[in-house]
Amino acid sequence: MSRYEHGGFAVHFFPRHLVDRLADGWILDEVHPFEEGELPRRLWRVTQTLPR
Repeated sequence: MSRYEHGGFAVHFFPRHLVDRLADGWILDEVHPFEEGELPRRLWRVTQTLPR
């Protein structure tokens, strides 16, 4: 995991395998890759819910 400051915000970057591990016990509804910002960065938008 990496943490950076960008535009006054603390931004965390997690590799995909860590996203999967951190989601243990959750349902991953969507894991969507995208790029954003001045430099090409691959980011993941994660949508998850707790199982009922």
